[in-house]
Amino acid sequence: MSELDLGLKVASRRLLWKMGYTTRLDVVLRSVAMRDASPTGPRGRRSDAPEAYTDLDVLGYTVGGGFRLQSAIVDCKTSSKGSTNRMFWVRGVADFFAADTAYMVREKDLTNAARQLTSRLRISALNSAEVTRLEDLHSCDLALDAEPLAWLFQPEKATSVLRAFSGLDKRLKPLVDYREFTYWITEQHRNPMQMVDELAAVAQHLDPRIPQHLALVLDCAWLYLLALSHAVEALRATHIADPDRGLQEYLFGGPAGLREKQGLSHLLETIKRSGALPDEVHVELLPTYFPRLRELVIRILTRPDAVLPALRMLELATSVTALGKRIEKPEDMGGLYEEVAAKRAADVVGFLVTSASLDIGFRARARSLLLGEPVT
Repeated sequence: MSELDLGLKVASRRLLWKMGYTTRLDVVLRSVAMRDASPTGPRGRRSDAPEAYTDLDVLGYTVGGGFRLQSAIVDCKTSSKGSTNRMFWVRGVADFFAADTAYMVREKDLTNAARQLTSRLRISALNSAEVTRLEDLHSCDLALDAEPLAWLFQPEKATSVLRAFSGLDKRLKPLVDYREFTYWITEQHRNPMQMVDELAAVAQHLDPRIPQHLALVLDCAWLYLLALSHAVEALRATHIADPDRGLQEYLFGGPAGLREKQGLSHLLETIKRSGALPDEVHVELLPTYFPRLRELVIRILTRPDAVLPALRMLELATSVTALGKRIEKPEDMGGLYEEVAAKRAADVVGFLVTSASLDIGFRARARSLLLGEPVT
């Protein structure tokens, strides 16, 4: 995180919180490493390191009417130089995220040329003083100036949280790369199953007694609840009366994708019955944890009002844990705590622990942070 832009980033994060968003800082977009398959190149060898596309300073999500996920992006720079060209970059990133709102924030006033583009490109251009003034227009019942909520908006604390994930065991790198990079460029319907696979692959290296590991799992829970919110949004539009079928279609990219996977599963079952595949090979269409996933999705579906506060509680719990601190009791959340939302956040952590075979200590510590239960 650039020291020069840091103040603007946390100020923009605070603005989004007052507007009712849950947020994430420094989202990096990059390509996926591909194996060289050219006829002249060495086969099976990885190509060069993944190419970085760009980075996003602040990303926010909220839940609108009819359970529609809405997103906002913020581009923060201290210098106003190049703002006109940067406006087109912001528009491109906003389109990539299908963002409903885009902001360009600069320390001082933007150029007249840049401000003339705001209406055409649907970007709000603000300087630091205007960020403060816009924040004053949004009332908020949360104690954003009191700890621990205030830590989200303090530059040094935000830097410490981001750095907490950079010095982890190298054996956790696949999971760290997934949450930091791959999650954001993967088709959304793939993330509910891919997250479980990524966690399961490194489960033996995760220790709930290590604060950074606990923070990592809590952050994965934030990402997972966001992924399931996309699934619920799709279910509400397609199979509200049949969530089982609707969830299956969503996970496989639609009715055509589901039929294709059903055919492949049937073929593999036939091959397995012939003895050509070992008995331990899983050839069924759905993962073994699908019934638990369906139950979790239905819980989210039936209480949509709990999703946003649950996301915010996970965001706060992640930061507090990454800082090596803890939330002693729910009342310490500065008015953020809501019982149903806390239970839903804990449900997501519990699902990931069970489905990815993580140490059960992660569930106990998460419930302690979110629900105030004692750790046994």
